[in-house]
Amino acid sequence: MLNLFRKNMAVQVLLIIVALVLLWLRPLMTPTLMTAEPSTDGVLYALLVNWLSGVPRLAVIIAMILVLAEGIMLNILLSDMGLVPQTTLLPTLLYITMMSAPATTLTPMVPVSAALIGCAYLLMLRGTLLTIPTSRICSATALIGLCSLFYLPALAIIVSYLFVAISFRLYNWRDIVALLLGLLAPYMLLVTVLFMTDGLAEWWSATAAAIGGFSFHIAETEPLPLIANIILALIAAAAIFMMWGKLGEHPVLWQKNASTVMLLAIGGIIMLFYSHLLPVNLSFFAIPFAFCGTHILLPKRNGSTIGRRKQHLWIYDVILILTFVAALVC
Repeated sequence: MLNLFRKNMAVQVLLIIVALVLLWLRPLMTPTLMTAEPSTDGVLYALLVNWLSGVPRLAVIIAMILVLAEGIMLNILLSDMGLVPQTTLLPTLLYITMMSAPATTLTPMVPVSAALIGCAYLLMLRGTLLTIPTSRICSATALIGLCSLFYLPALAIIVSYLFVAISFRLYNWRDIVALLLGLLAPYMLLVTVLFMTDGLAEWWSATAAAIGGFSFHIAETEPLPLIANIILALIAAAAIFMMWGKLGEHPVLWQKNASTVMLLAIGGIIMLFYSHLLPVNLSFFAIPFAFCGTHILLPKRNGSTIGRRKQHLWIYDVILILTFVAALVC
């Protein structure tokens, strides 16, 4: 099956559409109402809830379209940067699978993930330079600030950025100022609007309580969906850890761009402390898994690699099928 994701683009598109429909069929048939969690969801997501709460099926359709579009955007980003082969859409499939497994409607992580893909694009190295200009630092951190206005714990992605900054040596005073200005830009606009509408004090007290309020717990769920969720989490974790071990096999520029995508998993781990430990919110790790899973399941075609793995390639087909089935069960 994985051979289809090497060259046959038409079949890949068909498989992705079928997978998307199957994963979202249950929410489409019985749509659930959008609800905002005051302790974690930001003001922009609260606005979406107000607009779409009366039309739950429309919210599901919008979520489906956004997830598909984000998967395509991520695939284009990875292929343009040379991080995955240009002939495969496997990152799109893996991204859709992870984003759709925990989702029943338009959740905060759907718009957050779109912004994070844009952030990763801005932080990608191009040409021969091993750093990025100050203007892109400001734009990238502004997108992180925007993420937190949809889902407050997404502010943890700034930790991922700090690791990227260390890798790119972005720690002079200009880079630090650009970081702060970009991160604060969405909040400056929000504070201005709230001040003019007399909602600033209420927002500030709620935000301060939410940042310090960890909710690391195990949520109640059915045994079978919980087992499927754990399987998906283990597959994602294994793919990311295995890919870290393979970074040294590539040129420095490739390593830095790959680590930019993979370091988003650190922000995802921190966000878990504001969510439930089980079932794991798999959308926190959809972007790094889409990249890492592609490389683990779809190795380069060279004599040494394929020669060693030829007898066991069916195992990777099984893992891909298991990943999709587990996402359906979730």
